Amino acid sequence: MYSTRFQSELKKALDSLSIVKFGGSLIDYAGTNVPLIVQRISELKKKNGKGPVAVFSAPNGVTNKLQAIGEAKATDRPYDVDRIFSSYLELASRSIKKKDTLAEFNRHCNQYKSDFEDALSKVDKRFNDSLRARILTMGGETLTAILMSCVLNSEGLSSCTLDKENWPIVTDDDFDNATPDLELSTKNLPYLLNRIEERKIISVGGFMGVTHDGLETLLGRGGSDQTAVFLSLLLRDRYEIETILFKETPVQSADPSLVKEQELARVQVMTYNEAQKATISGMTIVQNAAVRIAKSHKLPIIVAPLANPTLRTMIQTEDSTPQAVKCVTGLKDCAIITMNNEKSRSLEDCLVFWEDYDGFLDLGSEVMDTGQVLRDFLILDAKFVRKNEERLRSFDKAMKIEYGLGTVTVVGDKMRDTPGVASIAINAIPRTNIKRGVLAPHTSQIILIVDEKDVAEAIKDMHAQLAKKGLVSDKRG
Repeated sequence: MYSTRFQSELKKALDSLSIVKFGGSLIDYAGTNVPLIVQRISELKKKNGKGPVAVFSAPNGVTNKLQAIGEAKATDRPYDVDRIFSSYLELASRSIKKKDTLAEFNRHCNQYKSDFEDALSKVDKRFNDSLRARILTMGGETLTAILMSCVLNSEGLSSCTLDKENWPIVTDDDFDNATPDLELSTKNLPYLLNRIEERKIISVGGFMGVTHDGLETLLGRGGSDQTAVFLSLLLRDRYEIETILFKETPVQSADPSLVKEQELARVQVMTYNEAQKATISGMTIVQNAAVRIAKSHKLPIIVAPLANPTLRTMIQTEDSTPQAVKCVTGLKDCAIITMNNEKSRSLEDCLVFWEDYDGFLDLGSEVMDTGQVLRDFLILDAKFVRKNEERLRSFDKAMKIEYGLGTVTVVGDKMRDTPGVASIAINAIPRTNIKRGVLAPHTSQIILIVDEKDVAEAIKDMHAQLAKKGLVSDKRG
């Protein structure tokens, strides 16, 4: 083992490298944010010399469109491939300044369209597995990465992309929600390392992995976050790594689209636990799987708005700020499953291993007058219940399902040391019908279950009262 001093000196000797991710909400077919994305990449290039490695999501809404195309092909319904690829060509014509570079991208786009149609022709009755992963990423993230590489090259910034044969993220065979393998992925690093040492900007499509034998996989919904985090893990023994996830807005104490009339506090620091709780509860900060990986390896993550990166939030192990409540968030379209307690145990095991589903909460059990013991589960996404209702009922034919629910959640590790937060939250919504409550500040969250129509107003009222008490801001400014 190296001494702490030697490790510190070794870290100082490493070159700095930024791994940056640009979310799909930042990329539209009008190219609105492309100049700003180029500016941010250029700034990081000047700061570090090497890199950055830039991870791109598909343009906003494209993954859903590609999914719809695949499902239409599987069920023999009409679909339109041309519109997807013509939109890329239109974006390229707006964003790529040099004619020869634009012509190069057009050739790539036409080839990808041909390969896409070839893959789509193989879809028969089911749109799943590696074929689905190939179609979604080919028409989404990987083509976006090629487009942005061409944009960067046309701006005089030397950039390259990675092809499937040199893909650095090797996963298991779970094609829809794959888990990266650190050891196998390390063996695929040489090509990427060589490009970094050549001082190239690496443009990478997010969301995609490959199996050990080269089949495409997906890293789950929001998987581009995981791409950036995992690449940081792969490279941090060789470089002083900074991981930045660029978003539209800073991380704030509530959703600014809901709480418009109130002053929101910027969240300067979040622990991994708080980021996970907030994301699961409706405030999408970082993909949950990406936070789990970062937490297990103690990798700090910066979340920053594209327009002003100084308004950043650091996600890390510890938080020295006094902020008791980090955010008030909520979800609509939730459901409660009520079932026999004994039969519930096999369902709970199934939920954990069934598509790695973790969007549920055990609300506990209750002894009825008849002596029967019932157990309730809060399911945070009722679409999951509707899709799998027949399968769920196979565990208990007398199962009851209540739809039309929503949650309002207060998140903050330091609530456990701050008395009165739960009572303030509840008293803030006296006219709201609270159907259930999980008042557990010691677990960093207070969850109130309400009718989904009441979610938005409850968030506003609770945030207002918690802010009034000085609980949602860092008093140090």
